Amino acid sequence: MQKLSTALVIGGLALMPLSAMAQDLASAPAATPVVRSNHMVFMESDSTRVPASALETVRSAAEAARQAPIRIEGRADYANAVKQELVRQGAPANAVSIRAVPAQPLPKAAGDGLSVTTDRGVTLTF
Repeated sequence: MQKLSTALVIGGLALMPLSAMAQDLASAPAATPVVRSNHMVFMESDSTRVPASALETVRSAAEAARQAPIRIEGRADYANAVKQELVRQGAPANAVSIRAVPAQPLPKAAGDGLSVTTDRGVTLTF
């Protein structure tokens, strides 16, 4: 019986570090996933100024840029205008990257006089 008791004590001591390690892993904070989202801003057809309708999105992006980098994709002139507005709203310039996309307008129906908005879209990822 003495040998059995000794074996149980030694076995329990041998497993103790594993039990403590399991508790450490269980109590470790889980990594917070980084959630990134895309937001589309449509520029006006006759201007490179960010329209008033997009300013709230740009403000949110500028705030996010203080914590993590932001990527802008769109025509170079529009993407640069959005970056300038982000910086004006307080985003660090080095936290904003631009990927210029060549203009690819969709064909217009003859005589409708409508402007193609997809050519004026700028995507912000933050």
